[in-house]
Amino acid sequence: MCSFSLPSGLEEGWFLVADLWYVPVHYYNHYCYYFAASGRPHKPTDLPPPDRTTKFLVLTFSLFSFVLFNYSLSLVLVRLPIPVSYTTFLKLLERGEVSDITVDILEPVASVKLSSPNPGTVQRLLKVYFHELRGDFEQSIRAHENAWGIPENDRVPICYGDALADALPDISSVLCVFVTGFMTIASFRRLLSYTVLRRRNLLTSGQRNGKGTATKSEQEAQDAARKRKATEQNDSDRYYGGLPFSLDPFGFQTVKPVTTNVKFKDVAGLHASKEEVMEFVSYLKDPKKYQALGAKLPKGALLLGPPGTGKTLLVKALANEADVPFFSMAGSEFVEVIGGLGASRIRRLFRTARTKAPAIIFIDELDSLGRRRSAVDSGGRRGGSQGGMGPGIAEMEQTLNQLLVEMDGMDTEEGVIVFAATNRADLLDKALLRAGRFDRHIFIDLPNLAERKELLEMYIAKYRISTEINQVELINRLASWTPGMSGADIARLCNEAALVAARRDDVTPGVTRNDFEVAFERILAGAAKKSNPLSPPERRVAAVQEAGRALVAWLLPRTGLVPIKISIVPRTMAGEESSGGLGFTHLVPEERRLFNTEELKDRMAVLLGGRAAEQVIFNAVSDASQRYLKAASDLAFRQIREWGLSKTIGHLSFEMIELEAQQMVSASFTRCVDLLQANKDKLHRLIASLLQKEVLEYDELVKICQDTSSDSTHSPDDAKH
Repeated sequence: MCSFSLPSGLEEGWFLVADLWYVPVHYYNHYCYYFAASGRPHKPTDLPPPDRTTKFLVLTFSLFSFVLFNYSLSLVLVRLPIPVSYTTFLKLLERGEVSDITVDILEPVASVKLSSPNPGTVQRLLKVYFHELRGDFEQSIRAHENAWGIPENDRVPICYGDALADALPDISSVLCVFVTGFMTIASFRRLLSYTVLRRRNLLTSGQRNGKGTATKSEQEAQDAARKRKATEQNDSDRYYGGLPFSLDPFGFQTVKPVTTNVKFKDVAGLHASKEEVMEFVSYLKDPKKYQALGAKLPKGALLLGPPGTGKTLLVKALANEADVPFFSMAGSEFVEVIGGLGASRIRRLFRTARTKAPAIIFIDELDSLGRRRSAVDSGGRRGGSQGGMGPGIAEMEQTLNQLLVEMDGMDTEEGVIVFAATNRADLLDKALLRAGRFDRHIFIDLPNLAERKELLEMYIAKYRISTEINQVELINRLASWTPGMSGADIARLCNEAALVAARRDDVTPGVTRNDFEVAFERILAGAAKKSNPLSPPERRVAAVQEAGRALVAWLLPRTGLVPIKISIVPRTMAGEESSGGLGFTHLVPEERRLFNTEELKDRMAVLLGGRAAEQVIFNAVSDASQRYLKAASDLAFRQIREWGLSKTIGHLSFEMIELEAQQMVSASFTRCVDLLQANKDKLHRLIASLLQKEVLEYDELVKICQDTSSDSTHSPDDAKH
């Protein structure tokens, strides 16, 4: 470091300014950085002052950059035209301060250049708008000059062209503004980052040398602390190279736990998922119980399921019940435009969680961070069929790699458990799903009938319900109407009903059952469109369509669809239950997971009921049933391609079915049928036992299936092996 020799007065003045600037930075670093990092404050007097020469150099460069930035900015701003009124323009013209006028040929605006009082200075520009023709504008100026008695040779020249051409600053001035602005910000951030890092190193050395000889355990603790601080310094230097942006330029400085007040009793439904996460609560509260048995808790758990089912809410309740620090971040918060910044944030998050262990890390929307990494195909191109996103994603891949490294090197005895949530598990990288990272996969499905009742009880209790209705009956009715809805959808339904009640003109207090019905129809098919009613022919087509579907659903009970309401009021959007926005038929489906061939045929008939009704009534069909025709076609293709329910094609689940594969699968299917036919009595006994007990152990299977006359008989020892 070179030193400078300045006059004593000037030197003392510079150092006085530097010391005055250093005081707020010093206290800012003390109360923000040290208190957040170590959890305990330090006295400002314990921190030694910075090097005077270094302060002089950095402060001088900062002030020089600031002055240069202001000068460059003034050169740009002085060329920008100042809008003035027409009256002000006439006053300047009368005083002789206008040098020339340029009238724009496209817009009613004129650029006025003022005379420079001193030669060599930049002429200021004015911008005047006029509300008359260009020729009239020039004649008006000449008329004023005649009235003022200005000779013709002294009159202001008027030309036509691009009025704002001279107002555009040159590229050198703009570039100078950007460069000097960057230098100003960089110098001040450099001074701030240098002060923070230097104070941290001096504090570490002061703590190390302040108390004589330390014991062995204290020495090990001090060494570990120095290694952690060195790692932080290396992370900063590795990705920012000691530049002024060594402190995260996007504000991701410290990671703090999130306070949550959600408890398991606040999470309605999700009984199976609660049982799985309670194991983590037990471990975090009493880890010695598991460690004594040699058991290791999974390092991470991945919550899967449709949107709105309560994945984030469940993890918040878990952290509250376990009473541990909860670090919650979205996957998109880790990725930035600067290379290596996401990986640095991952390291900082896990490092902070380890210092607060036992703790929980929750990464929401993991698919934005953990997508499949790009691959190189056979042609040497990136982003092949196994790739996922193609080139240009090095930063995202580097962030994902750092997450994999952190989870792979994490010890389960540290007490840090990683939870993540996503509704697109098909996009995740396979390395995230392997054993040792997200070992536990918890699927949170849509609520069933009992869980929907719990959700409705919880949400309805928050609103003022009319005293004229029975809440138990209302809850049972709504629960049977809402299969396939998530918890977020049910919350939206209750809130929409309250909004409908607030818009009513009558004085009936509270939310009524009709309000819930209107809200339900609005969610499924959109709001009723009253401004553009249907014509009489369109009303008839809509009535035929809706009546045909409802009648077919009523006559075919195996569909599991119960029509409860029909409407031909047009809707603002085409929902799943509306016929292209012309009408609405409310079909309540049964909660079923399996359908046989005949039941699927009946459901396909319901989809085609409106089209068939048009054929019967009008002897012609329209495009009103376009969406239902497409849905019926998709259902037919799925029966053939995916479910193998076509007797003509075969029992395959592929889009391209070849003859040899069909013969192989058909032969295997025939063999299985013959084998089961020969052992039909055993099959009946197995079915009866399963219906009675639900679970059959190995010994019970042996008693039912053992037959000494059969070649396929297995002994218990063979099965155990």
